[in-house]
This record gives sequence, C-alpha cells and structure tokens, in this order.
Amino acid sequence: MADTVKRSSFLTALVDPVQPTAARSDSDYTFKGGALGWTTIPFLIGAALLVVSAIGWVVDPEQFYFSYLIGWTFCLTVTLGSMFFVMIQHLTKAYWVVAVRRIPEVLMYAFPVLIVLFIPIFFGMHDLYHWTHEAVFDPASPEYDEILAGKEAYLNVPFYLIRIVFYFFIWTTISYKLYKLSIQQDVDPDPEIVLKQRRVSAWGMPLFAVTLAFASYDLLMSLDPHWFSTMFGVYFFAGSFLSGLCLITLMLILLQQRGGMLTHTVTKEHYQDLGKLTFGFVVFWAYIAFSQYMLIWYGNIPEETVWFRHRLEHGWGSLSAALLIVHFILPFLILLPRATKRSIPLMSIMTVWLLIMHWIDLYWLSMPVLHEHAAFHWLDFTCWLGLFLVLISAFTWRLSRHPLVPQNDPLLPKSLHFENT
Repeated sequence: MADTVKRSSFLTALVDPVQPTAARSDSDYTFKGGALGWTTIPFLIGAALLVVSAIGWVVDPEQFYFSYLIGWTFCLTVTLGSMFFVMIQHLTKAYWVVAVRRIPEVLMYAFPVLIVLFIPIFFGMHDLYHWTHEAVFDPASPEYDEILAGKEAYLNVPFYLIRIVFYFFIWTTISYKLYKLSIQQDVDPDPEIVLKQRRVSAWGMPLFAVTLAFASYDLLMSLDPHWFSTMFGVYFFAGSFLSGLCLITLMLILLQQRGGMLTHTVTKEHYQDLGKLTFGFVVFWAYIAFSQYMLIWYGNIPEETVWFRHRLEHGWGSLSAALLIVHFILPFLILLPRATKRSIPLMSIMTVWLLIMHWIDLYWLSMPVLHEHAAFHWLDFTCWLGLFLVLISAFTWRLSRHPLVPQNDPLLPKSLHFENT
C-alpha cells in the first residue's frame, strides 16, 4: 500500500532522494511569473537606458566611458561576490547556505554576458587610461612620463587585453563547472558530485583571489597610474562580497514577497545568517578602507598621499565623509541588533541601501580622475541602471530554467530545518 502513496511533498522528496525527479515538482521552488515579468521587462528598461546612454556618448564620450566603466564594474563585483559565496560554502560545508545557494550560482554564471558588455570599455580605453597614450612612453615627446615609462612592461594595451581575457577565462571556467555540477545534482544523487564541487572550489579559490586582485588594479587603480596601494585588491574584494551578499538577499526577498516562491524553503533563520555576513563585511570593508588610509597617511609619500588629497578637496571631501557615515556607521548600528537581521522589510531596505553605497564607492574611487570637482552626471545613472537591469534580466532568464533549490544535495534537509542558536 505504501507504494501507492503519491509523494508530492517537497520535504518528503528530500529525505528520499531515489524517487523520480518528476515527483519533485513543487510550486515553492519552481520559478513563477514567466519571462515577461521577470526577464523581458528588466531587459527592455535596461536596453532603453543604454540606448539613452549611447546618445550621451555622442555628446560627451569621455564622460560616457567613465560612467560605463563604473556601472560595468558594479555588475562585475556583485558577480564575483556571488562566486566567492558559492565556493566558500563548498569549502566549509556550511549546510545553512544550501537552501539559498541556487541564487548565487545563477548570478555567478553571468561572466559571458559581462565580457560582451566589456566591448565599449575596450573602445574607450584611450579616454579612460592615460597610459594608453603612446606619447607618454616616448622620450622625445613633451608628454613623456618617466614613471609610466618604467611601468610600460605591464601597462600596455596588448598585455592588458590578454589579462582581461585570462581573468574571464578563469572566472567563467570556475562558475561553469560549479553551476554544471549543481544542475547535474538535481537529477543525479551521486555523492561524488559534492566532492567534485569541493575540489573545484579548492583550486578555484586561490585563482579567484589572484585574478580579482589584479583585475582591481587593471580596471580601477590604473585609472590613476601614478598611484598604487597594496591594500587595493582586498578593498575591492570587500566591496565585491558585500555587494554580492546584498544582491543575493534582495533577490531572495523579491522571489518570496513578489513571486510567492521559496516561501516554505527560505526562512528568517537564513535571513539572519545572511544578515550576519552582511554586518560582518560592512565592518570588514570599513576596516580595510581605514587600513589603506592609515598606511598611506603614516608613510606620507607624496605620490601616494595625493590620491587621498584629491578626494578630500573640491567637494569630494563631502562624499568621503558621506561614505564613512552611510556606508559604515549607520549600517553598522542598524544591522547590529538580531531583530534587524530577521526583519524582511528592514533587510530589504538595507540591501538596496548598501548596493547604492557600493556604486557610490566605485564612483568615489574612479570619477575624481575625470573631474576635479565632485559632480554627478545623468550618464552615471543611466549606464549603471541600464547595465544592472540587463544583468538581472540574464539572471532571471537562467533562474527560470531550473529548480530554485539545489536538489539531492545531502545537506539540504539540514538547511531546510536550520535554526540559529
């Protein structure tokens, strides 16, 4: 008689992984809403904003390229942060993460989209990077720069492009392997898959660390090629993981509150742990930012201190102070209580808040190279939002192709019943 019982419950399916995949159809972890609401509309709005931005390119190409670089780097950082989230979960065997893991897995699969969106940056390199001007390497030219000439072996266009291709090859390879294994696990309960995911994460983590650090140098630090900081790669990582955490949390909230998905899968216990990590990396970001400033202030070397001096004058000082207050002090105080981390409305506000702060942080890092005086341009917003909505559109399209929860993962039952102690 037991064989005639229809096992339609999601939880029942989890404790009996040998049953057919067809029995796992459950509305809680099936993507709802279709392509129109979650994929097409963000894509159309994002594409429209990028078309408007292209008009700005005709009027002011230099402003467009800087605005585009900041918006594109924002999308890159949330993707890198999501990939780190997945790898660290596999390496630490953190079971609470499993119920929410499919979101960062899909987010980290966006590298092929990002490399296509890199094309405008390639065409704008002459406007973005002073070291691409051949005259700075020519001793006979009045624009000759002795400092940059000493860095020519690294700062040259062919080698720069080779590095960018290499970074994306590494990131795409890691994300593809992890995502493919996770999707394979949905239909195959082979325990060897878990070991393969851990192995990929083990060799992927050091490659991720090195490529992320060098990418931060190439994309942002080389905008001001005279300046250098040994802390910059860690600072870039802190912002990347923090923004990735915020986007993962925000997408979970939207899927639950707006889409009616994952309502019985992701609980306040999961949000509390996501909130803990967010709180921790708000502090870590501030710690690294202060460490970078303190080391340069203490060293008092002109070619290093001038970078901060520029960001403390001509209106940039107000933005620097605002970052201290709204990127660290206020989020620290708000996220500190346990109740905040378990409150969906408050976590919604904080994730959006910190994502905006991360974009402003990238703006503060990059835009003083172009403008002596602090000022926002409409292209800053259209490029950023246009690229971000295209990224979200690609994310929701792929998310709709598979279950919202990794099935057959041996740690999933524990994740579903996870409680903070």
